[in-house]
Amino acid sequence: MSKILVINAGSSSIKWTLFNSTLNIEAKGVAQRIKMKEGILTLSYKGKTEDYNMPLPTFLDTVKQLVIQWEQHGIIKDFNEISKVAFRVVNGGPNLQKTSVITNQEIEWLKESIDLAPVHNPGALEAIIAFKTLLPHAKMSMHFDTSFHQTLPKKSYTYPIDKELTDKLKIRKYGFHGLNHNFIALKCQEILNKNKVNIVSLHIGNGASLCAIEDSKSIDTTMGFTPLAGIMMGTRSGDIDASIIPYIMKNTNMSVDEVFKSLNEKSGMLGVSQISSDLRDVQKVKEQDSQAAFAIDLYTQRIADYLIQYLNKIDGKIDAIVFTAGVGENDSSIRKEVINKIKLINLKIDDEKNAGSNFAEYKIISSNDSLIPIYVIRAQEEEFIAKEAINL
Repeated sequence: MSKILVINAGSSSIKWTLFNSTLNIEAKGVAQRIKMKEGILTLSYKGKTEDYNMPLPTFLDTVKQLVIQWEQHGIIKDFNEISKVAFRVVNGGPNLQKTSVITNQEIEWLKESIDLAPVHNPGALEAIIAFKTLLPHAKMSMHFDTSFHQTLPKKSYTYPIDKELTDKLKIRKYGFHGLNHNFIALKCQEILNKNKVNIVSLHIGNGASLCAIEDSKSIDTTMGFTPLAGIMMGTRSGDIDASIIPYIMKNTNMSVDEVFKSLNEKSGMLGVSQISSDLRDVQKVKEQDSQAAFAIDLYTQRIADYLIQYLNKIDGKIDAIVFTAGVGENDSSIRKEVINKIKLINLKIDDEKNAGSNFAEYKIISSNDSLIPIYVIRAQEEEFIAKEAINL
């Protein structure tokens, strides 16, 4: 039976899902805390879930460990059964904006776009090369986080810098997490029984972005030319004054590459809390550690600031506010803190509905008197990607 393997590499994780030809999930899992002291491999198959702790120092090492686990547990008995491997790619640059079959040319274009997604693209590239070696018979495709944001109006994607530079270097807001923001828009259409929806989607994970969606199209999003922009994230700073960069270089003798490595890998929740990039670690000590508590306060404020801004951008009645992705789906206290920081309009969380993360595909968490309904919807980028791979 023909099978589809979907690989979704994040900044510190690799999600994988194995679909059969009718898009039923046969097995899935996630490798978490890649490049941290100890990684976690989670396998879900045949009605059971198992966790394995082990070092995952690089994305390539993680892919090798995944293959070992699949063989040991009989998840994949015959690799020839896998006819398609579909990869989520953060940014393919100017040459790769639509779903593409992977050839040597596409790989070269992806290599050229490394600087546009320095945290994600290296891992995606390593994963693609590793799986091409493992499964040379399979048709492979790239599915881009930037595609959904091709509808951004010019005033949303244009930076107020010298036009000659933007034209020459193709500098613009690309936007990211588009695969999930697109899925969330379609899911809201289904939930609300509407052909088009007006929503703000909050994709809050180790990497995070908000998206203003009007008539089911992206009209603005927080990530920009690269995934470094926008709100504070696990290891990324989000928006900062650009003058900070030369100031750091001048006063520390750090190179440009070193400063950007710091902004991408040593900032955000990790940099402010000085504890971890994983919000779960910071939550555990926030009562005893004032810096941890402050990091969470800053984090939720940055999210709330963009949320109120994006609600204001949408023309027409807003159908929903949606939390999604790892933190958005699983951390009820973060959801509540974000909404509590909105002062301009009456948004209210129902504590009982908001509690816990044990739900199926979605749940509503707002109280009846909230001006806008607030939902939590599970990210299902993998199913969205699998459908694209079949249609491709």
